[in-house]
Amino acid sequence: MKRNTLLGLGLLTAGLLTGCATTTTDGISVKYAPDDLQDQILVTSELYDQPFTGFPSPSDYFFAASIDKQSGQKAYQINLLVNSEDWKRWDQLQFSRNGEPVTLPLAWQGADMTCNDYGCAHTEYGVANLDESTLQYIASQSSPVEVRMRSSRVDSHLDVKVLPDEARAFLAKADRLPM
Repeated sequence: MKRNTLLGLGLLTAGLLTGCATTTTDGISVKYAPDDLQDQILVTSELYDQPFTGFPSPSDYFFAASIDKQSGQKAYQINLLVNSEDWKRWDQLQFSRNGEPVTLPLAWQGADMTCNDYGCAHTEYGVANLDESTLQYIASQSSPVEVRMRSSRVDSHLDVKVLPDEARAFLAKADRLPM
């Protein structure tokens, strides 16, 4: 009984300390807002529609914003996670905005490979910069926006459906910052 009480108090304390550094509402996380040692506030939608297993199948994405505490200037990104049977190294994101094609450069930030007796899984993590008007366009849609990861060097591609509800929740949170 005493051990369970101590464990419970320990978990509560850890939760309270973590809560001071990060707040999460509706899957939108805000980090470093009250931290005077950080120059930037980080807002992400990483937990908005997280895959059940924690691994993208075959892909997942989330939005991120870095907000300068002094100027209030915001930089937006879409972060992509891809799980496949081979390295893809796509270098572009493409989608249609009001009937016009939009191409964004995609920079891969990391990769990992996990192998077992049945083969290997290749996981890659990429980032593309977005402007606020592109996020607002996605948020204004009534159905998911289909974004295609592709490359000018290979024929393969992978389509990802980006949720307008996620973009709306993310922008609503980012628009209220800095505090």
